Amino acid sequence: MNGTTKAPTDSLFPASLISPAVAAALPEAYTIRPLQRGDYSAGFLDVLRVLTTVGEVSQADFETRFDEMKQTGGTAVGTHVLVILDGEGKVVGTGALLVERKL
Repeated sequence: MNGTTKAPTDSLFPASLISPAVAAALPEAYTIRPLQRGDYSAGFLDVLRVLTTVGEVSQADFETRFDEMKQTGGTAVGTHVLVILDGEGKVVGTGALLVERKL
């Protein structure tokens, strides 16, 4: 693997779970994908701060929480956090889906 390719483990869940129809509905140059470990520096927390108080979150804290969420990511249950990026790779939107198993 070369240094420019992200390992699959960098994503919270498999990108194949995102509907192509959803991705196609975005404006030109915008993309949607699962949250990735590097999104701390891509502005993820800045987007959250628009709607709520976030507090001080270090990169280490972000990565620890990412690892906790990833433990159930990509399965029938778990936390699925999505990000929308502009053409420059900056996070400009986010959403989350929590899937739980019911009887």
